[in-house]
Amino acid sequence: MAASSTIPADRRYALVLTMVHLGALATLLLVATLLFDLPSFVDGLPQGMLLIALGLIFHRGLRDDYVQGLWQNGTVWGFTGVILFFLFIPLLVGMVGDATGSGFAWRDYRVLIQWPAAIALLFFFAGFYTRLFRGSAQS
Repeated sequence: MAASSTIPADRRYALVLTMVHLGALATLLLVATLLFDLPSFVDGLPQGMLLIALGLIFHRGLRDDYVQGLWQNGTVWGFTGVILFFLFIPLLVGMVGDATGSGFAWRDYRVLIQWPAAIALLFFFAGFYTRLFRGSAQS
């Protein structure tokens, strides 16, 4: 016998959207911790919020085609964001270094380990919300 959920579909959808909103808020907090010198107790807060949000989303599963379409659009945007980040950030750093005369070469640029994940999450949620606000789950 297959296990079925006792939560109605509209409540499951509301739970998924609530967790997506929590994940987006956690991503913005993560970027804030990377950009600004926030207290150390704030550093772990976005990771915990993301673990809770993604854990509940995956626990409920992507049973709905609409939510799965939103998720797929977000993953495409996230992957694209990371690729663009790694292609263009060293170029921009080199151009700014040349323009300011600092002598900082693009070869000297090092990516902090937190930035690719933060960029992927930012682009994921941007893609998710773009598809959500457009109202279509078709790619």
